[in-house]
Amino acid sequence: MILCAHQPVYLPSLHLFNKIALSDSLVLLGHCQFVKQSWHHRNRIRAGRDKIYLTVPVLHSHKFGQSLKDALICNDHWKRKHLRSIREGYSRRPFFDDYYPDIERIIRQPHKTLVELNNALLMQFLQWFELSPKIYHSEDYDIEGHKSRMLIKICKLFGADHYISNEGARAYLDEDMFRQNNISHHWQDFTHPVYDQGREFIANLSALDALFNIGPDCVDLVRNAGRI
Repeated sequence: MILCAHQPVYLPSLHLFNKIALSDSLVLLGHCQFVKQSWHHRNRIRAGRDKIYLTVPVLHSHKFGQSLKDALICNDHWKRKHLRSIREGYSRRPFFDDYYPDIERIIRQPHKTLVELNNALLMQFLQWFELSPKIYHSEDYDIEGHKSRMLIKICKLFGADHYISNEGARAYLDEDMFRQNNISHHWQDFTHPVYDQGREFIANLSALDALFNIGPDCVDLVRNAGRI
């Protein structure tokens, strides 16, 4: 069984969905530490010829190492700004009306924590991309350790004998440790797809960009963007 793990992020990119497409199971690492000004609570969308960040405000915690599952959303004022920016950036794109109502519905829901919001959005994206991995939430289990040790424990807990990492993990991942534990480790070989945005192409935006621009063609786009 092939497993991948990822921390819940806001309005994820195509990179994540390709990794999920290459896997049988997904572990959402809600117990990991929240990092301010990270993809945990922000992402990029198109705004004319440029790109802008949309950031969900999170209450400051005096606790050291606040986890994602404990990160509380600060207020509701951001919702209007995010929805307005999405409408202004994409209302004229071919598939805007097919996807925007569900995005608006989810963002307007009274989510208390960042994990609740991010996971609700993720589930909707998975449905649109026709991806159906077995999903586990780390906060529901007793998972300890860091980096490679944590990932190996997760593989053993869920019976995975293969694990996929993206390139960002090269700084800390110990492949020898995986081999010693009889787990085959694989790197995701991802090439960002180029698709019609109606103007000069900008890569590494939220997957919303691809959905609004090419609609159902995203299903194949996501699957074909990478390999192991």
